[in-house]
Amino acid sequence: MNKNISLIITSKEDSHADLVIGKILNKSLDIEVVRLNTEDFDSNVEIEFNGDNFLVFIRDSHKKFQSSEVLSVWFRRPKEIEVSHTNDEIAAFIKAQSTALLRGLYFGTHDSSRWVNPLPNMHRSRNKFQQIQLARKLDMKIPETLTTNNPSRAIEFVKRLGKVCTKSLDEPNFLLDGHIFPMFTRLLSDQEVVENADGIKNCPTLFQEYIDKKYDLRVTVVGKDIYPVAIYSQDNDLSRVDFRGLAPGKMKREIVDIPVHLKTQILKFTYFQGLEYSAMDFVVTPDEQYVFLENNPNGQWQWVDDVTEGQISDAMIRLLSNLG
Repeated sequence: MNKNISLIITSKEDSHADLVIGKILNKSLDIEVVRLNTEDFDSNVEIEFNGDNFLVFIRDSHKKFQSSEVLSVWFRRPKEIEVSHTNDEIAAFIKAQSTALLRGLYFGTHDSSRWVNPLPNMHRSRNKFQQIQLARKLDMKIPETLTTNNPSRAIEFVKRLGKVCTKSLDEPNFLLDGHIFPMFTRLLSDQEVVENADGIKNCPTLFQEYIDKKYDLRVTVVGKDIYPVAIYSQDNDLSRVDFRGLAPGKMKREIVDIPVHLKTQILKFTYFQGLEYSAMDFVVTPDEQYVFLENNPNGQWQWVDDVTEGQISDAMIRLLSNLG
């Protein structure tokens, strides 16, 4: 059977998938793109498993395929399945059953298709502690770090280093009074840590040495291709501590060269994490030191693709076509 299906698992409002699908169609490549928007799985997807294969039909696009035909899978930005039912408990059961079936499709293609990124690897690699341990093992420079729920240790750490920041351990957002707020990296004073000792005792908190920057560096890795882009975050107060505080288009950005030894470390890092795609963040200090901050195995890249004039989306297409 011909394996020529590139399955993109995402959601309706995903401009990254729009871009890649449009470019694949324009290039007339020998692959057929199938887009599966997970939120409307209940109303838009027919699926069955016969003990050997998954058979899938997408109603709105009229695309039909078998799991054995899948060449590559891009696990982009799926959303939770939406189920319409008058009984909430029944709706929850339907959602759980549908999610289990979708997960079966995912893992049913893992051994026979190229996944960007493989789910077990992506879930593990998102962990900040694993990232820091691996970066240290590869001799990358990292900020001095402490995560603790012991207020005394936190106070001691902040007073010793003087200039310290904090960031989320996991999702960079939090829900308060029905509203979602971003949790950006922010500077802390030792007095603030003292005043919030009870909060630290209740909630483990990440503290990190704050590194003065010449600029931020986003390194996008697609397969074995590396795209380093400088982000001149220090030109604006809103982006100085965390460049996410300002829209990318409002900051100067440009492609830059990075040392060969750093490229080698980066490729080893993604290899050990088992990733095909990574969005890695570094700080470049005034004396040209490269300091690793974190890696997002499913980070947004379209704003970087604009700077590279489409090189990242082209590299992603090569991966999905099994050419990269």
